[in-house]
Amino acid sequence: MGVKGSQVQILSARPFFFLLNRQPAADFFVYFAVLKFLIRSILVGAALLQFASAQNREVLGEYKIAIIGRDQEDTIYQAAHLGAKDAALEMSKKYAIDVELLIATPEASQGGSQPTSLAELFVDEADGFIISPGASDVVASSINFAMQQGQEVIFFESKLEEVEPMAAILADEKQAGRLAGKAILKRLPTQGRVAILTSTSPTPQLKERLDGVRAALGYRRIEKVIPTEPNYHAAIKTIREAEEADRNDHIKGWIFLEDWPLLGMPALPWKPGRLPVVAIQSSPSAFIYTDKGYLEALVVHPYYEWGYTGVVTMVEKLHNDKAPETSTILTQPKVIDWRNLKDYREQWQTWFK
Repeated sequence: MGVKGSQVQILSARPFFFLLNRQPAADFFVYFAVLKFLIRSILVGAALLQFASAQNREVLGEYKIAIIGRDQEDTIYQAAHLGAKDAALEMSKKYAIDVELLIATPEASQGGSQPTSLAELFVDEADGFIISPGASDVVASSINFAMQQGQEVIFFESKLEEVEPMAAILADEKQAGRLAGKAILKRLPTQGRVAILTSTSPTPQLKERLDGVRAALGYRRIEKVIPTEPNYHAAIKTIREAEEADRNDHIKGWIFLEDWPLLGMPALPWKPGRLPVVAIQSSPSAFIYTDKGYLEALVVHPYYEWGYTGVVTMVEKLHNDKAPETSTILTQPKVIDWRNLKDYREQWQTWFK
């Protein structure tokens, strides 16, 4: 075997010496072709080494999985991280294997990004990752590249149409909108109409929520849909301007399709309890608004379960070659109001102990 291997190396090298000994008049493109071949060979070799390393870990029952949210400072993704950690521990015990979980959610305030995290996971030779993908061509191409290199991919929270992952754990956003509409309807006066706060650049998820609200309320109970830049200060400013413009008091309540106005200290331009307010997709920052009487209800998604289900699904595929029964796993939102607020608060406290 050693002789044959040497012969292969010598034969493969001969064309390069021949080309490199040509006269300077030789076509530049010949040299370029040689360089291109060498670079391609190096990349193929690196991919083969990564594949061999992954195969070796599989034999030993060792798996490296990552979870990638959108921003480490967002408590929603922190809850998903905790769910993923718990699942990694449970699956390690269940199958007597070693599941290493990498938290690869970028720190947006420090200039981190999902494409950078994905590149690092390739270097770290991750077997797969669970990601809440940002709507970006760069993110999509990075994920597609990872899949081409053999990494398994699961989406959570949202999906990209141009990418086909192993599975997608998605929120039923239209149902979230329906629940928000039904929750506020109980507090609206007869013929009362609401204002709906959305983004100036609404995502597919926000559009689905709006469809759900409209299905629950009907167009006659909606005064207007008001766009805002998706951040706390812009949202508060937009709400104040809308209230000032509503001189005839047509707005009898508000639905926030996202919790931007709740991400800071209460600054809504009305006294607690005067107008019913329902917000979708909220984090613990909303508790001060419920405590002070500003919020009628929250509609929340199972953030912890996103991470937990993602890791369980990933391990079953990597270790048992068991794909999920359906490629789309739809999670259901729930309403948080005075009846279950205490339990929900305690749930967050348990997660972050």
